[in-house]
Amino acid sequence: MNAVGTTTPPFHPAGAAAWVLLVIAWLCFLIPFPGLGFFIGWPLNLVAFILAIVAMSSGGVTKGLAPLLLSLMVSPMVYFVGIAIFAGTLSAVSAPRADAHAAETESEAISVLADTIELAARQLYLDYQANEIAADVLYKGKPLVISGDVEAIQGDSLDQPVVHLSAGPDARVLLMGLTTTDAAGLRKGEAITAACTGDGMARETPAMRHCDLR
Repeated sequence: MNAVGTTTPPFHPAGAAAWVLLVIAWLCFLIPFPGLGFFIGWPLNLVAFILAIVAMSSGGVTKGLAPLLLSLMVSPMVYFVGIAIFAGTLSAVSAPRADAHAAETESEAISVLADTIELAARQLYLDYQANEIAADVLYKGKPLVISGDVEAIQGDSLDQPVVHLSAGPDARVLLMGLTTTDAAGLRKGEAITAACTGDGMARETPAMRHCDLR
């Protein structure tokens, strides 16, 4: 009579499940998606650890020792590799946005320079005398580079410098916003150029604000 021996299966069901969950946990660690590794990968790793203990207790040490050790020692390393992958992906996505923003800023700066209007105080005055509404459309709020001869240097009601540029007989353009130091260095009759912003008419006289000597 032949004795029928029993063979031990090469894998314990709990140990096999531990391997499957461990691999899935590692994939969650490595996929560069926020929170996937922490909220899904680590719980799966914990379940794999528990299943490995179950396999060891019911099928022998060898049935669950490998996944147990891997869940304790290798999983943290895989997790940090995943963090590095996520950081690299985030950097790669952010770089084109930063480049696009820099290009947009540079384009805006070039546009401002291209839109800057250079003209003499006399021309500005004549344009306002001809048609104030049309002159406001052209100049008010726009970056201007204006040139002319200093007619007077005065202070306003707040003791802020106001420079009068000659625009012809009994005609002038007002420059406001200059620093006290710049205004103090000017002399009547001196030819100057200033970068300003058009401010329309002030007391029937074309005025500039935010001026800075060139």
